[in-house]
Amino acid sequence: MNILFWDIDGTLIRTSKAGLYAISQAVESIWGQEADFDKIQTAGMTDNYICQQVIRSIAGREPSAEEIAALCRHYETLLHEQLASRVGIVLPSVREILDRLHGRDDCRLLLLTGNSRKGAQIKLDYFGLNTYFDFSRSAFAEQHYRRVDIARFAAAIVQDSWGDPRQHKLFVLGDTPHDIECGKAIGAHTIGIATGNYSFQQLEQCCPWWTVEALPAVDEFIDKVTS
Repeated sequence: MNILFWDIDGTLIRTSKAGLYAISQAVESIWGQEADFDKIQTAGMTDNYICQQVIRSIAGREPSAEEIAALCRHYETLLHEQLASRVGIVLPSVREILDRLHGRDDCRLLLLTGNSRKGAQIKLDYFGLNTYFDFSRSAFAEQHYRRVDIARFAAAIVQDSWGDPRQHKLFVLGDTPHDIECGKAIGAHTIGIATGNYSFQQLEQCCPWWTVEALPAVDEFIDKVTS
């Protein structure tokens, strides 16, 4: 079986940084200060990690798990409003590929994302993509701060749902080196898609199984992953 784990931001959609604006708004609401993202790596990082780093920069100390969770949960309440106030897009070929693969007996469409489950649901529902994915078997940030740990959790989901992952063909699709790194950590075929903040050349340096400037036409993509 072909099991495809998709990243969200920069891979399926672009939101004009609605998520960061929602985090910034949440930080001002809870901490009374502006979030400074200039010194924080955000592309490919988890919501938990970003919120942890923002609080650390403001408080000058290591934040508690409760403080991080509170900021993440408040961010989720602001996300839809920020999505609606910006111009976002579903990236090329995404909907056509998902349409074709959805419901096929030999394919499973799942998420492996640095978003929380709620954040992922809000984003994909807003863009009309949520029905393509099995959220019950997807892997989200939740208690994880590193993409590699989310990937290992994803592999455990495959094991519990369909048996030994080595019996299946796993794919991890994303737009950052972190996606490629975490896919390799679980023995997946990694697909680097240069529709985010990293160029084709930068992704190619990570030696993924396949690198593309953007998702190709549906027939080319399906021939590549199902052959």
